[in-house]
Amino acid sequence: MPHDVAVAGHDDITTTLDMYPALTTVHVPHEELGRAAVRLALHAGEFAESRHQVLGAQVVVQDSTRTSGR
Repeated sequence: MPHDVAVAGHDDITTTLDMYPALTTVHVPHEELGRAAVRLALHAGEFAESRHQVLGAQVVVQDSTRTSGR
């Protein structure tokens, strides 16, 4: 049954705005990710003990995964 299926995408691409039902997706902060990668690469010696960095991603809930009040 169609109401038993939930679909989600990744990368929050703009074409998902044209889909019906609207596609739930995960927004990844690519610019922030790139800046952090460059910063770590250019200053590797300063981060000798801690090279790990946690960046946030955000789930953008749309109609493709919403329940109908069940």
